[in-house]
Amino acid sequence: MKKAFLTKTMSAIIVATITTILPLGVSAEWKQNIDKTWSYTERNTIAKGWRYISGEWYYFNSDGNMKTGWTYDRGQWYYLDSSGAMEEGWVNIKGTWYYFDSTGAMKTGWIKENGYWYYLDYQDGMKTGTVELGSRTYYFDNSGRLRNYATVSEVTTSTTSGSNQQTTQTSNSTSSGTTISVSGLPNLPKNYSVSVQAAAENKILELMNQKRTEAGLKALVMDNTLLQVARYKSNHMIQYNYFDHTTPQGNNWTSWLQAIGYKYTATGENIAYNTYDAVYLFTQWWNSTGHRANMMNPSYNRVGIGVLNGNGKYMGTQTFSN
Repeated sequence: MKKAFLTKTMSAIIVATITTILPLGVSAEWKQNIDKTWSYTERNTIAKGWRYISGEWYYFNSDGNMKTGWTYDRGQWYYLDSSGAMEEGWVNIKGTWYYFDSTGAMKTGWIKENGYWYYLDYQDGMKTGTVELGSRTYYFDNSGRLRNYATVSEVTTSTTSGSNQQTTQTSNSTSSGTTISVSGLPNLPKNYSVSVQAAAENKILELMNQKRTEAGLKALVMDNTLLQVARYKSNHMIQYNYFDHTTPQGNNWTSWLQAIGYKYTATGENIAYNTYDAVYLFTQWWNSTGHRANMMNPSYNRVGIGVLNGNGKYMGTQTFSN
């Protein structure tokens, strides 16, 4: 793809030679200018703008000088290598990966290639590691490929009537096919077998309280009602195959708390999933500013942590209240 200086020089010599036997109308040649830039003359006219020459695209400015490096044209960024040829596909520029489509335009945002998702922006190119996009957090490996997890957090402050009594009852069995039910809430379908990851729930509570204690905050108490609601939410997302604070039916955890008569003045929810490790859900939450703020909120003193395995993923929910 790339042509060395010698290639251009030889091409110019060859073209110059054959123009003596070709009609004037088809003559073309490369020419190096005094300032070491290159120009291209075609039919005795200096090329300007985009030109397709010998299987490669080149760009010439208004003076007819060939451009190299980053070039902005008509709202799009392009990259021209040291020989002036337009780049396509993945290109490493000074240690940063960028992607250019078949027209040479730099792509940003979500890109799917060979079955993998990548995310790129103008400043940093291809993203790696933990990245917050809107209200969600994603993790990309060192090759830029999206790993299958996401997190979302939300905080709601309100007052409801009712009590904090432990009014729910759920099986703690981890056997396949376990259903999670909460008295006062609709029974969930059994589209997927699920298992409660009680050990992971307790470990996440331990890790979270360790962080709170180090920061001089009181440890959170695992509240049985919130525990069951958190498990119910995780199972709800698995059975209905979605990932959001708002359910396909249009309600959320706050409406569930109200339905069962749970009293609170402030509540929050974190949700996350991944396909490889239940306890790693904590790391996903901790690495995100919004989720970490929920876990470290001094207003909260109770929490429910529901982690379930089903439909090929670990689904986690943290439900906070005071």
